[in-house]
Amino acid sequence: MKFLDKLGLAIFSLITLILSILLCLIAFDWIDVSIITVGITNAIASQNGTYITIGVSIVLVLLAIKCLFFPSYEKHMQKYNDDDEGILLQNDNGKLLITKGTIKNLVNTTVDEFKNVEAEDAEISLDQNNDVYVNLEINVQKETIIKDVSTKLQNRIKENVKKATDLDVKEVNIKINDVEREEVPTKEESKAEKNTATNK
Repeated sequence: MKFLDKLGLAIFSLITLILSILLCLIAFDWIDVSIITVGITNAIASQNGTYITIGVSIVLVLLAIKCLFFPSYEKHMQKYNDDDEGILLQNDNGKLLITKGTIKNLVNTTVDEFKNVEAEDAEISLDQNNDVYVNLEINVQKETIIKDVSTKLQNRIKENVKKATDLDVKEVNIKINDVEREEVPTKEESKAEKNTATNK
């Protein structure tokens, strides 16, 4: 987290804490509202007090705008780094970075080859040795033999990633989220198909 983000968070936390304590003291009648009013009036009465109050207010307004409308650089970069992180390969000609996003696209393309399977989410992780692990969530159609399709899908993903990137996928972990029913054509669609077949 950058310094300005930390500073803004610290200042707002401090102001919130002070206001909360003051409101509690006023609510329990432990402090008179007029005391706070007199204190603020005296602080602003002098010229230096006015300048300090305006300066502090401007700083707080700028910090509030920054925190509300401009996300921190760290969060911004983290959003991109998740898919931009990858494996760096090097040879005599130069360097090649194969990102997690690339591997994820290969996995999704492989899943699309299976008619009875629909990808829900694919998560790619790398260990310290740059070994690839795929965690895949899918939906399958009702008549699908899950064990057979899962085994074929695991093997195909490993083959396609190896072929495209020369990387070994250590594990392909599959989670079945849902079993979907095949879409049964309505009576009108069935009649339309029969009429089309008859016309031919």
